[in-house]
Amino acid sequence: MRLSSMNMQARKMLFAAIPSICALSSKKISIYNEEIIVACCFIGFIIFSRKSLGNTFKVTLDRRIQAIQEES
Repeated sequence: MRLSSMNMQARKMLFAAIPSICALSSKKISIYNEEIIVACCFIGFIIFSRKSLGNTFKVTLDRRIQAIQEES
């Protein structure tokens, strides 16, 4: 249940961000070049990864830490 509410919140944020970006571009408030677009995509990827895969990464790293500690 929690995952679906997070997905809904992410969708709402995405649908709010797209018109905002279009409005800022059309009013010439912000101008986008390749570096800004790549940076925005990277930040979006980090946020998406943290929200959707955060627990998976934590479990994987905890297992690796435990395996290293057992070997020592």
